Amino acid sequence: MERSDILIIGGGPAGSSLAHFLKDRNIDSIVIERGGPNRDKVCAGALPVAVKSILPEHLRNFKKVEYSLLELSHKDGLKAVSSKEIVFAYGILRSEFDAYLRSGLDVRYNERFLDYTETKDGIIARTDKGKYFAKFLVGADGIGSRVSLVSGLAPKRRFIVAEEVEIPFKGKFDRTMKIFLGYNSPGYGWIFPKDGFLSVGSGTIRKYFRKNTVQKFHPGEYKTKIYPISLWEKPEKLHKGQVILTGEAANLVDPFCAGGIYPAILSSHILSQTIEKALKSGNSEISGYEDRLEDTIYKEFRYALLLSRLFYPLLAVVKKYAVRTSTLDFASELCSKGYVSYQKIYERARKSKHLPLKLACLMTKKLFKC
Repeated sequence: MERSDILIIGGGPAGSSLAHFLKDRNIDSIVIERGGPNRDKVCAGALPVAVKSILPEHLRNFKKVEYSLLELSHKDGLKAVSSKEIVFAYGILRSEFDAYLRSGLDVRYNERFLDYTETKDGIIARTDKGKYFAKFLVGADGIGSRVSLVSGLAPKRRFIVAEEVEIPFKGKFDRTMKIFLGYNSPGYGWIFPKDGFLSVGSGTIRKYFRKNTVQKFHPGEYKTKIYPISLWEKPEKLHKGQVILTGEAANLVDPFCAGGIYPAILSSHILSQTIEKALKSGNSEISGYEDRLEDTIYKEFRYALLLSRLFYPLLAVVKKYAVRTSTLDFASELCSKGYVSYQKIYERARKSKHLPLKLACLMTKKLFKC
């Protein structure tokens, strides 16, 4: 039986970044990854620039493209582009990004986690290739989290379904991130240019999903890949004894834009600090993790959820306010300074002179008691 301080299930951004954060604190970990070293991961691959301030310094030089313009279109013919050339987001290829984050770690590839047993000293975890002993077991295994299922933590309740295709492109690289509204309400479509291809996709709440929606705003002959995403809806219990969840396994996915990479890395950073504190104090259980998430991720996620309930269902009412240059300038400027502040976006909308939007803001906040 192999031993380690921490056993991490899942080698995506949440699990691999956690392993690096722990390594920087001289805490040993083993990562169990069910896929191979270069697994194909379907993902739009957009990151807020704030991710660089969280990652360890030696991991900040990842391969990326920079987006400096934001374009928003509605199927009814409305269209707007931000006027300021300012870098507000990065585009990455997930297979490359994940492999980069796993460099220098003890990763066990093509191995599946099965179950675990708690002891007074730690956890005994069983995989399809052996057994491991660790002081803490971390589930960072995404939407299909086996750790979540076995432990009963953070059940998956609110899903969107997305489709995406990466289309080879030989033209001049365009630094514009393009968003399309009205084709898959309540959701959105996107075209994110990368080096040598376009990432074209669409996503919406599960019951409204219709395959090949991307064909409506980017016609062509191609086959999309379909995948689910588990959105945050409310604070969940994320630890029980010596078992903890992070990233999408903990439903820590932005409920407005469905972005999961940044919250995964941020939650893992917070978890690494919490684990270090527990190990130094000799505690056999994690404490304070959810409190830290409340002060960071949950605060913005509540406003993101509020805006998602305002924006998508009431798109016909708010589209003329949303699809305009000044709104895009405000959003891109917020993103350029860190992770987007949904609270500031909501407050700007609430104070708007556009009466239907003001009423929609007040009604939505009162209805959902946010």
